[in-house]
Amino acid sequence: MMTETIAPKPQADEYRLARNAALLAAPVAPVSAYFTGGPFWPVLVGTLVLCVLALAGRRGQGAGPALLVTLALVGHCVLFTAAFAGHAWQLDTHMAFFAVLAMIATMGSIPALIFAVGVIAVHHLSLGLLLPALVYPSVDLLGNLARTVMHAVIVLAEAAVLLLAMLARKRSAAEIEAGRARLAQIAEEAERARAMAEAARERAQTVSERTREEGRRAAVAVDGIAGAARAAVAQAEGSRGLFAGARQDADLSSQTYAQTVEAMRKLRESSERIGQIVDLIDEIARRTDLLALNAAVESARAGEAGRGFAVVAHEVRKLSQQSTDAALQIRSLVGTSAQQVKDGARLVEEAGVALERITRTIGQLEERMRDISTTAGEQSTSLDAVKMTIGRIDLITEAHEAPTGRAAMPARRPEPEAVAVAGPDRLAA
Repeated sequence: MMTETIAPKPQADEYRLARNAALLAAPVAPVSAYFTGGPFWPVLVGTLVLCVLALAGRRGQGAGPALLVTLALVGHCVLFTAAFAGHAWQLDTHMAFFAVLAMIATMGSIPALIFAVGVIAVHHLSLGLLLPALVYPSVDLLGNLARTVMHAVIVLAEAAVLLLAMLARKRSAAEIEAGRARLAQIAEEAERARAMAEAARERAQTVSERTREEGRRAAVAVDGIAGAARAAVAQAEGSRGLFAGARQDADLSSQTYAQTVEAMRKLRESSERIGQIVDLIDEIARRTDLLALNAAVESARAGEAGRGFAVVAHEVRKLSQQSTDAALQIRSLVGTSAQQVKDGARLVEEAGVALERITRTIGQLEERMRDISTTAGEQSTSLDAVKMTIGRIDLITEAHEAPTGRAAMPARRPEPEAVAVAGPDRLAA
């Protein structure tokens, strides 16, 4: 990832360089004292103490190690100046203090720089007053104080410039760090965007495949529905023929119903006429019975002469009674027949009403079947159009798969803003 190839340069590099310089400068003062006739052994002991301080600066955190290295570097300058005691070049050794200030400033520690200025000031003032031979080639107090003031002004000017440079460097480092953090954030956002684009591409591909699969299923389903619709149209047409035949049968049944009603009416009239005839027979039998009764009375009055006539009268009364009984039976049968004819007429009438309803219902069903046939035909046409639309959607889905796959590629490149913040040389190759 991009964020792994961009890292800040550690300040410890300059610190190690200053510490190593303090160790490498150890032989300078003793060698100089040896060849110039200066205080060799005190300088050698002081050099060893300074080396111990420089080595002690390897451990610890914060400003402590930098202060130890600073003390070692300034101490080497003090010993270097003391090594040239009484030599014509002693005043030239003060240049080492200015070089050491620049070296200390490279560590980036403002406390170390201020500490170095303080140590130099204390060295010049104290030794300039107490042991001026270790600082200046002259023992003139006023002259040495003047030199100390001049050196102090130069040291303070250099320290001020170095301090401003260090502050500017810290600001630049802070800006670089902010830019590096911004670059890392942009790189992380770009990585997230790339991951999101990749996930979106995979989702789009999944949706595309699912869409094609659903489209194929829908096309198959539409084919089945269209076939069912066409079969429904055919069945509707066949049903219309059946309903037409049923309507004709219903019309014939209506005609038969009318004929049956007419026959029942005539049968009812015939039953009524039979009843009238039975009434007439009953009346004749009653009168015959009265006449036979009168004849029997008259024959009884005639005595022996009317006995034969009495026998005839008795037979006539017997026939009259039989006629009356027969008339009663006929009346009962005619009444039963009339009631049955009446019930049959009522049933025929109800059947006629039901037949009329059936005929009307058949007409309505025939109309609905006609509508169903028309609607099924329209649905079949619409389903064919839907099938064509599904095919076009499948083609459009395939056409959009390639751009979707290419959409995630720009996220893999670093943002121009990130390059501008950190600089091209900060980016990993």
